Amino acid sequence: MRAPAVLVTCLTLLLPGVARADEPDHTPAGTKFGWVDLVATGFLGDGLRFNNPYRLATVLGSTAESLSRTAAYADLGGAILIGNPAFLAHGLVVRTSLALEGVPQAVVAPSYMVMHRWSSWEAYVRAGLPIVLTPDTTFGMEGGAGAVFFVRAGIGVAAELVGDVFYGAGTREVATPAYPVLSAQAGLWLSWEVMP
Repeated sequence: MRAPAVLVTCLTLLLPGVARADEPDHTPAGTKFGWVDLVATGFLGDGLRFNNPYRLATVLGSTAESLSRTAAYADLGGAILIGNPAFLAHGLVVRTSLALEGVPQAVVAPSYMVMHRWSSWEAYVRAGLPIVLTPDTTFGMEGGAGAVFFVRAGIGVAAELVGDVFYGAGTREVATPAYPVLSAQAGLWLSWEVMP
């Protein structure tokens, strides 16, 4: 009677990819090579600009150099991620932001993202180089950190904090001024996972 039990135990050790019938498979998604996640996002956000509030809707201080509120904006994006989300997955993200008030403005931000997932939650960080397309072309640096809660498989609600530094046209005082912006945004996260 002991021989079948020993044989089953040996086969279980030699074939780790075969789950026993009496044990549920708790293997996280993406632990096998070949996992790919295609992501589409849509956010609404607003921010604070820390100098030069020209064209801004609301100056929060007493002078033109005071803290100002940026225009509210919509942010649409797409990403492709690979790796193991139970450890670290990473990939490329492209976001496009459009001002919803004030002077029309469009920004495209290609970036690199790293994420980790726990059950229904996901956390991520990203870094990129945003390019302002209108009204005047310029560029900057961007970093973001966010979290996603998946209410259903592949459908999540997300929130993100984003920091930017944009470079603008020179002034008499500064040849290449920098304009720091801190924004918060929330929205929808759609994920389509391709399993190996």
